Amino acid sequence: MSAGREGPAEYSPRTTTRTGSDSAWGYYLAALFLAALGLIFLNDFRYALAAQRNWVPASGRVTENKVVVHRGRRSSSYNTFISYTYNTDTGVHGAGPLELNKFKLYFTEDGAWDDLRRSFPEGKSLEVYYNPGNPSESSLGLAGAPGVAVPIVFFLFAFGAVYVARNQ
Repeated sequence: MSAGREGPAEYSPRTTTRTGSDSAWGYYLAALFLAALGLIFLNDFRYALAAQRNWVPASGRVTENKVVVHRGRRSSSYNTFISYTYNTDTGVHGAGPLELNKFKLYFTEDGAWDDLRRSFPEGKSLEVYYNPGNPSESSLGLAGAPGVAVPIVFFLFAFGAVYVARNQ
């Protein structure tokens, strides 16, 4: 080798590493999304609770139940619905189809039907709450809403995502 020549350059691959702040943004966005879902579910719960507390109770009866199947390329989803009638001072009113168990996952259509027929079979008597200012507006109260546990779970996941982001 001559004195003026250098040996072969050593290979030094460029590596891209994410800094903690770069990857934390994804967790913060996930936390924001989860918290927003929690707020939506909490609002559904609050609406049902307010209807049950402030509206007039009436006797009702399930007139129809059905399962709607949404088929995708890889999976299917199942939604349960009921229709019902209820009696008020102004007469008989009908409502529906009203989606029930919005936040419950069913893995088969038979599972959705079994749950629907067990909880709300056709002909079942139920308590309905109607708006005294507009008797055609009704709610099943807490029976037709997600429980308070659903928003709490989403808030816990959101806090977990924030915790992971802060410890990156």
